[in-house]
Amino acid sequence: MTATQPYPVLKIGSFGEPVLLLQRALNLGESKQPKLVEDKQFGAKTRSRVVEFQGQKKLAADGVVGPITWAQLEPFIKQIMQIIDQVYNGSMAEDTLRKRIVDVAISSYETWGWGDKPVTPDGSPRIAAARGFGPAMGKRRARQGGAALGIIYGMAGLSGANCLTISTDIEQVYQWSSTEHPERRSRLNQEDIGSWCGIFTTYCLRAAGLKVTWNDVKHQNKKFFDIVLPNAPVKKGDIGVYDPMLNHHFLVVEDAEVGQKVHSIDGNVGNPLETTVVPWNSVISKRSYLRATLMNKAGRFLRPKFSAMV
Repeated sequence: MTATQPYPVLKIGSFGEPVLLLQRALNLGESKQPKLVEDKQFGAKTRSRVVEFQGQKKLAADGVVGPITWAQLEPFIKQIMQIIDQVYNGSMAEDTLRKRIVDVAISSYETWGWGDKPVTPDGSPRIAAARGFGPAMGKRRARQGGAALGIIYGMAGLSGANCLTISTDIEQVYQWSSTEHPERRSRLNQEDIGSWCGIFTTYCLRAAGLKVTWNDVKHQNKKFFDIVLPNAPVKKGDIGVYDPMLNHHFLVVEDAEVGQKVHSIDGNVGNPLETTVVPWNSVISKRSYLRATLMNKAGRFLRPKFSAMV
């Protein structure tokens, strides 16, 4: 029996959103122990609860959460997803929902991003979707941060199975120049996971409790979004679309009046520091956009219609 989602292996010292999901799932089960504080930290109390759960399910009680333990937790995880869908209702204030969206984006950046440090594939949860780490087996390697990226895809309603590994050939394609190799983009979309910037924005909305899909974001569904022009005020929690040809999506994390820079957190950015051109790493990063640049690139913003999403 294996887990249906590509959850990462967790143990003492693990941290971040996957640990939070684990703690929430364990808190839904029976236990003789106090409920866990859902603090995203895999410490001694979380391990003790994991050992108890593994014993209940007649698994090897080693305190390590691998595929078999995740599979036994799957019913609780489905309950959590239902709770996310159901508990947030129309009475929740818009400001609260906007804060939730931004909190998810910032937490994802802090947990799965690289800050301003160089990317060094190391098998940690930090995402560098264009890079693999470790030895290749059958011309495929583990993708750096693949399990975390799989969680993002899964929350956005897409299969995250392809996120776990990367072809050694595709690793090279990521490093091609798009001007010298115009087929670069189509190859990545057809042979790998494609661009995940919009999937990341969808994940932030979904993880905040909003019922919206990647297709709704991708097609700018009028049921769920109003269109805001690039020279208008924007609010945190809005989604930016930069250059319809590139179709790059980003999440606005601060309110910005006309003339002010727009600060964002983006998925699928080349590198933590935009001054670095190669290698292409495909990370979660903080960015800012000038209004003039957005206007020149025919940008726009999608403003969530929260009443239609809760």
